[in-house]
Amino acid sequence: MATFPSIVPSSRLLITGDFPNVLQSSLSGVTTGYRRGNRRVEQVLQLSFAHLTETQVNLIRTHFDGQSGSFENFFLTSSTWNGYATPPVPLANDFAWIYSTPPTITDSIPSRWNVQVELKTVPLERGELVYDAGDSSATARSTILDALTSSSTPARTNIIDSGDSLLV
Repeated sequence: MATFPSIVPSSRLLITGDFPNVLQSSLSGVTTGYRRGNRRVEQVLQLSFAHLTETQVNLIRTHFDGQSGSFENFFLTSSTWNGYATPPVPLANDFAWIYSTPPTITDSIPSRWNVQVELKTVPLERGELVYDAGDSSATARSTILDALTSSSTPARTNIIDSGDSLLV
């Protein structure tokens, strides 16, 4: 799985999200709440980068294109949380990130640009580990299933082993 470019943001805004829950009202008007999970959902991170070079801007643009816009998940690097002893959202534990919107690039001073990026969390399933990996060199966040004669092609970075096929 890809990682966001190692560029220290000028500012960060983290919206911590909430735990999934549902409120139900009975016919008598009594409201009861049900928690549907124990991990936060809909966490949003807005990153602002000031006075970037063209090379740094191109790193962000290339990363966005490499993630097929907001389709592919990715992890953040420690430079995203520069200044934190412990990041408020673990780097590669329960959450990956996707782009909420395309990066916004504005001219700053000559040969420098400002970039705003908005990301949101994607909870990783506990099952997104390596199963029946065999001799694969896949990373720990890839999903490898032995599907015998299946010929499915993965839509994301998850790897589905179709039996005797050779994974790249």
